[in-house]
Amino acid sequence: MGIDIKRNFVDSLKLPREVILDLPLLSMTGREEIIIENFKGILEYSSDKIRINTKCGILKITGKSLVLGQVTSECLSITGVVSSVEFIS
Repeated sequence: MGIDIKRNFVDSLKLPREVILDLPLLSMTGREEIIIENFKGILEYSSDKIRINTKCGILKITGKSLVLGQVTSECLSITGVVSSVEFIS
């Protein structure tokens, strides 16, 4: 099934896109916390930069005092002072 057909199917049935299409879901609480669901792995981790592999590309988070919190196979949380969130293809 092509990606466009999947997107149309998901949209028409009002299904959660992130689950069906295996897309990352990002939830931010101000600049203090990010929760990421549907990620593939952690590529880089330091107190000022974290890079996460996703199906959409690499997610780069920069900031100060960044700390990985809860990490499971489906979800991870990052706390600290977030400066930027960017997808790198």
